Amino acid sequence: MNFRIDTTADPNVGVVTLSGRIDAGNSNELQNSFMSWVLETSLFVFDCTNLDFIDSSGLGAIVSCLRKALERKGDLKLAGLGSKVAMVFELTKAKKLFSIFPDAGSAVRSFENSEP
Repeated sequence: MNFRIDTTADPNVGVVTLSGRIDAGNSNELQNSFMSWVLETSLFVFDCTNLDFIDSSGLGAIVSCLRKALERKGDLKLAGLGSKVAMVFELTKAKKLFSIFPDAGSAVRSFENSEP
């Protein structure tokens, strides 16, 4: 999987589109990509609209990305969780760690509303 960041909606917010699967096979790739993105910005939206599956490794990678963003005084919000992916966040109680939005646009706009 090729992970990429898009800042066209807001230059201060990196929108990362996740699709297919995030599992033990590619979760390290996500974390490695995130390490370079966090040098550009500390505000992120992970758009999960096209994410079909996530396992514990993928969940761990996303939580790790959140921790790295928070360390830089930023945040990571989730958007567009499908029912299968949402169930993983629900069952593991990881959803309590994230702000979750129905779509990436509303997640990006939420950063504007939280600025001082």
